[in-house]
Amino acid sequence: MKDKEVRKVPKLRFPGFTDDWEQCKLGELAVFNPKEEIPDVFEYVDLESVVGTQMLSHRTEEKAIAPSRAQRLAHTGDLFYQTVRPYQKNNYLFEKTDKHYVFSTGYAQLRPFIDGYFLLSLVQNGQFVKTVLDNCTGTSYPAINANDLAEIEVFSPKDEQEHHQIGTYFRNLDNLITLHQRKLENLKNLKKGLLQKMFPKNGEKVPELRFPGFTDDWEQRKLGDMLLCEFKGRAKLENVGYKSKYLDANYLNGGKLIYVDSESDVNKNDIIILWDGSQAGAVYYGFEGALGSTLKAFTPLESGEFIFQQLKRDQQIIFDKFRTPNIPHVIKTFTDEFIISRTDIKEQEKISEFFRNIDNLITLHQRKLEHLQMQKKGLLQQMFV
Repeated sequence: MKDKEVRKVPKLRFPGFTDDWEQCKLGELAVFNPKEEIPDVFEYVDLESVVGTQMLSHRTEEKAIAPSRAQRLAHTGDLFYQTVRPYQKNNYLFEKTDKHYVFSTGYAQLRPFIDGYFLLSLVQNGQFVKTVLDNCTGTSYPAINANDLAEIEVFSPKDEQEHHQIGTYFRNLDNLITLHQRKLENLKNLKKGLLQKMFPKNGEKVPELRFPGFTDDWEQRKLGDMLLCEFKGRAKLENVGYKSKYLDANYLNGGKLIYVDSESDVNKNDIIILWDGSQAGAVYYGFEGALGSTLKAFTPLESGEFIFQQLKRDQQIIFDKFRTPNIPHVIKTFTDEFIISRTDIKEQEKISEFFRNIDNLITLHQRKLEHLQMQKKGLLQQMFV
């Protein structure tokens, strides 16, 4: 008995559309790399300019001295596909009316015959990206040329209205994702600015911004004088078990939680610092469990959260001034050299609570953003063949 022929339709579809999708080459859906003369002065978009589906930067160039890769003159509606490291999915639909933007040849330029946002969504689909990577050359910097990209087989609806509805849906979803990204970035910038204002600047005895009722001068202390003790982590991944959360750099940065059969030695008021590795000096707070061997913990005499926020404010200074070169690790004299501004415990608690609330808000927006990004990933899988 013959197997039933599998229909070429997506799992999830708008009502009213029932026809099979047609298989075709990507090159049948757009003109690839149309040749045009570039203007004498233009805005240049290189491979670092586009992140995700957003153009974050561009720079003015003169044709006579511009990079040789500046060749793709953008028209409204053109899609630019990153052909180097395509797994990054940094692809941009140019919808500006300006006629003086020129893109790098690191992008394939597609001038669509169909809805542009449908085509953008199609090339963002994980299955399409996998197919592209299978056709790439190179390992460290996989790349595909435009001719091979145009030959890739895809599926597309016969009905232009279905193109349009799918494109509009993903446009609205991307706009929502962008909105949450901006809210998150604004909150992070707000916190960054407040950290500068709510702790004294170098050489000053009071902060620029302060809660009512506090007037006394702050004092400067060595970090070590603010600590009850400090200790290096001893837990190891090979001791997998059920006893304690394993605190390693991967988990502290949002990775998978693993339990180990080691005693818990860190509590939530301890400050954790990555002592060795490329990100040595990164600080964390609010965790409890068994500390991994590349990390160190500081147990504070007063509010750990208050000290953590100052360390977080000066995170880049720690990276720049308190690490060894070459194979980075935090310098041994860090707690003797790093200076903390101290105020009385009541003001410490007020400041800590204030920044805790901002951090909670940042976490909430981060989770909303991640949820929307996961939702988009799932819908791309279900709404395309």
